[in-house]
Amino acid sequence: MNRYASVTALLVLCLAGAVGAVPCDVEALFASPLAGQNIELRLIDEIDAAEEQILIAMYSFSDDELGAAVIRAHQRDVDIYVLLDEGQETEEGRESPNLAAAGVPTAVEHQAGLLHHSFVVIDRQVVITGSYDWSDAAGADDFENVVIIECTAIAAEYIAEFSYIANDLMGLGWSGLALPATGTGDPCQECLARLNESTREDFEECAGVDTHLAFRLEEYRPYSVCYCSQAAIETILLGVPGMDSTLAQAIIEYICEDLFD
Repeated sequence: MNRYASVTALLVLCLAGAVGAVPCDVEALFASPLAGQNIELRLIDEIDAAEEQILIAMYSFSDDELGAAVIRAHQRDVDIYVLLDEGQETEEGRESPNLAAAGVPTAVEHQAGLLHHSFVVIDRQVVITGSYDWSDAAGADDFENVVIIECTAIAAEYIAEFSYIANDLMGLGWSGLALPATGTGDPCQECLARLNESTREDFEECAGVDTHLAFRLEEYRPYSVCYCSQAAIETILLGVPGMDSTLAQAIIEYICEDLFD
């Protein structure tokens, strides 16, 4: 699945916001060796506020305070899953042994390449990402940044990536990563659900959609938007190569028949 191109359009929609809608809450934090920094304290606050789930994909994890915050969350029954880059189990000062000893589900990616991700998803809503990894040197020796994004649609994209690495590539079988079902009764959300459930054969039945485009439409799922509307769904579909506005509208009319009367 090529989710990397479609996420760009999603980010534009979510961060810019729709007319009359409140945009996703986005905050940027910066740290450098030349000035005091509070990124670590802010991250601990976010971890301590978690109520249901924390997903951590981190290239380097050696910060004792952040490790202790994760273990505290685990001890109060927050579901936690941790993916780390290879070498994190054995290199001196790494938090992986402490997490594993505390019973936190932790896995190290060895097979498919280096895991250079640096992101966290909290309660399926808050994404924390940026250059700041969870090492002792972060912010003290380097210029670093963190972006905190509160947006369920963007969080869903990061959860999908986490699940792809953990379950599809590594075969870990972490069942707690599944996204909840979308049955909300909202016509727009129902349209998204239909698009995400449609097969290649379903898309091919839409006038103007050939085999190649139908394949790409299937591969670019899941489709999601921050502020659901027919125009927002059309914009997401336009991120699929070979798509134009006329085809996008035709697909919505066919798949989501009588939802937007």
